[in-house]
Amino acid sequence: MSLALNTNVAAINARRNLLINNRHQGKSLEKLSSGFRINRAADDAAGLSIAENLRAQVIGLGRAAGNSQDAISLIQTAEGGLNETTNVLQRIRFLAVQSANGVLTSRDRRAIQDEVSQLIDEIDRISATTQFNSINLLNGNVGALVSTDDPVNSIQGLVIGDVGDGGTFSIAVSAISVGKLQVQNSELFVTIKENGDPIDADSNTQLQSISRFREFGVFTGGIDSVTLTMSSNASSRVAEVQIFATDTLGELAKKMSLAINNPGTVQDLGLAATISDGATLVSIGKVGLAPAGGGAGATSIVVTTPEPGRTMVFGGEASILSALGFNQIQQAVFPIFSITVRDIGEGTIPDRVAKVYGDTASGLVRGVDLRFRTTLDISISAVAKTTIQAYNVSKIVNNAQAGPDGFVIQVSPRPLSFQIGPNHGNFLNTQIGDMSAQSLGVDALNVSDQFIAQESIKSIDVAISQVSKQRAQLGAVQNRLESTIANLNVAGENLAASESQIRDLDFSEEVIKFTSSQILTTSATNFLAQSNALSQNVLTLLR
Repeated sequence: MSLALNTNVAAINARRNLLINNRHQGKSLEKLSSGFRINRAADDAAGLSIAENLRAQVIGLGRAAGNSQDAISLIQTAEGGLNETTNVLQRIRFLAVQSANGVLTSRDRRAIQDEVSQLIDEIDRISATTQFNSINLLNGNVGALVSTDDPVNSIQGLVIGDVGDGGTFSIAVSAISVGKLQVQNSELFVTIKENGDPIDADSNTQLQSISRFREFGVFTGGIDSVTLTMSSNASSRVAEVQIFATDTLGELAKKMSLAINNPGTVQDLGLAATISDGATLVSIGKVGLAPAGGGAGATSIVVTTPEPGRTMVFGGEASILSALGFNQIQQAVFPIFSITVRDIGEGTIPDRVAKVYGDTASGLVRGVDLRFRTTLDISISAVAKTTIQAYNVSKIVNNAQAGPDGFVIQVSPRPLSFQIGPNHGNFLNTQIGDMSAQSLGVDALNVSDQFIAQESIKSIDVAISQVSKQRAQLGAVQNRLESTIANLNVAGENLAASESQIRDLDFSEEVIKFTSSQILTTSATNFLAQSNALSQNVLTLLR
C-alpha cells in the first residue's frame, strides 16, 4: 500500500467497521432494553407477519373466553327465572290436586282459584322481566318466530330447540283415518203429572218443571240460577254457562252449543270454529231409543264434541251435574294424518313424510314441533246422522275439497348467538322459548270446579315438562360453554408460547452478541485512531 496523504484508506475502512459495530450494538441495546427480538418489521419481516397473526389469535381467544363466561352468566340468569317458574307451576299443581278433592266446598275452590290466578300472573311477570343487560330472555325475543299462512286451521310451530337457519316449508296434510268424536248423553228428561204419570219433556219444557231437576234440588231455597262449566283438552279455556230455572231445554242446548263454539266471542271453548258451522252439536228432543231399551222418542241431551280426538269435561254446581247425568258413550279418538314437508326456500332439505297420530308432528322441521288442530280434511255434517248406542249424532265426513290441505310455514331464527372463538364463524346459537303463561298453556287455568281441576292437572304437567325441557337445553349449552372456556385457555396458552418463540428475545444469546459488538466497537475506535496517526509518517519524509 502506497503512502498517501489525501486518501487514508485504512482510516476509511476502520470507520466503516466502527459504524457497523455501532449499529449492531445499538440494535442489541434496543432488544435488550425492550425484551423483544422483533421491534420493527426490518428485524424479521416474515417473523413479524407470523407473530402478529398469532397475537391476533391470542387476543381473540382471551376475549372469546370472556364472551363465553358472559354467556354462562346470561344462561344462569335465564335458568334462574325458569327455576322459579317451575316452582310456581309446582305450587299450581299442588292447588289443582287439592281442588280436585271432593271434600272441598265451592267457596274453598274459589279461594284456591284466587291464588292460582295470582300465580299465573307471576309466571307472566317472570317471563316479562327476566333480563340480562336489558335483554329479555323469557318472553320469546330470543327464540324463533314460526309463522303460517293458515291461521284458520291453527297450523303453528312450537320451538323445542335450535332451528338452525330456519327456512320456508310447504306442509301437506291428508287424513288417513277420520278418528272419532266424543259423544255424551244425558239422562232421560220427563215431567210428572198430578196423578204421578211421567210424560216426556221436550225442547219447550222449562227446567224447573223437569223431575230430575227437582229431585236433585237444582233450584231450591230461593236459588233461581246455577252455573255449568265446560272445558276441553283443545285449550286451557273454560266456558261458563249460566242456567236459569225458567230456561227451557232448547235454551239450555243453545247456551251449551255457544259455549262450545261461538264465533262472536273468545269466551267459548274454541272448538272447530268454522267447520262445525251448521252442524247440530247439542241435540235436544226425540233423539232415539232410551239406553235401557225403553220406548222410542225418549227426551235426552246429546253433546257432540266437534273435533276428533278432543274430549270435553263438565263441571260446576254438583246439583246441575247430577240432574244432567252425563255419561260418556263414545271415547274420542284422534285421526291419523299423512304429513309431507317440503323445503321451498333454499331447497337444501329433502322432502320428509310421516304418519302422525294426533295433533303434533316432531322431527319434520329442525327444532320445531308442528302442532295443528285435527279438523283438517274433516267436517261434521249438518244433516247426516249416525247412530251410536241408539242415539243419533252428527256424522263425521270428509271435506268436499279433494286432495290434501296445503300450508306454508316460515321459521325465522332469532337466536342468542355467542362468539366463542377468535375467528369468523366461531359462534354458538341457542334459543329460549316464550315462557309466558299463554305459551305454557296455563293462562286460563281454572280449578274452581272439582272435575275441571282434575283435567287441569294434565295441562300443568305439560307446562312443567316444557319448562324442564328448556332448562335442560340451557344446562347443556352451559356445559358446552364451560368446556369451550377450558379449551380456549389451553389454545391461548399454546399460541402465546408460539408467538413468544418468534417475538420474544433470547437474552443469553443477545447478551453474547452485545458483548461481541461492544468489544468490536471499542477495538474499531482504537484502530481508527491508529489509522489517523498513519498520516504523521509523511512528515518524517519532509525533514
